[in-house]
Amino acid sequence: MEENSFEFKKVEKINLNSYEIPKYFEEILSEFIAKLLQCHPDNVYKFAFNYFEQKSKNL
Repeated sequence: MEENSFEFKKVEKINLNSYEIPKYFEEILSEFIAKLLQCHPDNVYKFAFNYFEQKSKNL
């Protein structure tokens, strides 16, 4: 597999009722997913790292 390729792996379903969802998490995740779909990056992991690193600099 190429370094820049990304492969989705099946993850077992998680019961979210047993977790406390942090405030604003849905908004943060929605913004990230929208940007991800808009940009179509080759490497999702690097894209996510750079995206959230940039967001953290604007705090």
